[in-house]
Amino acid sequence: MEKHYLDSLLDPKSVSIFFRSKESLTPHFYQEIFLKLFEDGEYLGEVERIDIHANHDLHQKLVHPKGLAVIALPQEDLVTALDLAGRLKFHNVVLICSGIDKSLADELKDLGRHYGMNILGPNSMGFQKPHLHLNASVMGDLANPGRLALISQSGALTCSMLDWAKTNGVGFSFVASVGQHTSVDIAQLLDYLGNDAKTQSIVLYLEGISNARKFMSALRAAANIKPVIILKAGHKRAGNEAAKTHSGTIVGSDEVFDAAIRRAGAVRVRSFV
Repeated sequence: MEKHYLDSLLDPKSVSIFFRSKESLTPHFYQEIFLKLFEDGEYLGEVERIDIHANHDLHQKLVHPKGLAVIALPQEDLVTALDLAGRLKFHNVVLICSGIDKSLADELKDLGRHYGMNILGPNSMGFQKPHLHLNASVMGDLANPGRLALISQSGALTCSMLDWAKTNGVGFSFVASVGQHTSVDIAQLLDYLGNDAKTQSIVLYLEGISNARKFMSALRAAANIKPVIILKAGHKRAGNEAAKTHSGTIVGSDEVFDAAIRRAGAVRVRSFV
């Protein structure tokens, strides 16, 4: 099968972990959580650590081909870390962070475009590829390998589903938690999974859609290849408002969404249980 343009992001041959050696102005636990979960996953590829506050010999470091850069740092370090990743010629980055407003998100995405990066994030809890023993996330223990892919706009729901799946023997080919203002969006992930040989079916949890035309095009293409199941928040007016507040995107009319999903060939459910 022809390689997808997100393969180097989501199927990396090596991982570079960006960390800080100096104390930050704000306490931050994502870095510690990520490091523990990543090590427990026993990733089989090459791993290196890059201190964002150290002096780097760019000429020496540019000799080696770059894999996936993982940045799980406080907000005040994100621009510095992403700029360093760009200067080191990383083209694939996971930004594990939360609470990023649109202004900072736009700055990070502009920086990524300047360096030609594929960025999963900001406001992402990362992703898991169980077949690779890769836990580039803060979503909990690495899931069991399987043929089901999960993309969710809620970190809490993703963690709950992974706990349930572990208890009930359900395995995954891919898991990702993405929030608002993300660079690589759900439509792009759907396009990737539609072409992923290890994925037999796809489950989505949606709270809002920012680009309906792009999303529906990707959903239609994926649903023509393999089953796509959707659980969407906000099928009542109060839920719509709550989802809009949480995800920062417009959920829209529930009846219109239902009709669009049916036309695309996907199946909507009311509960994952």
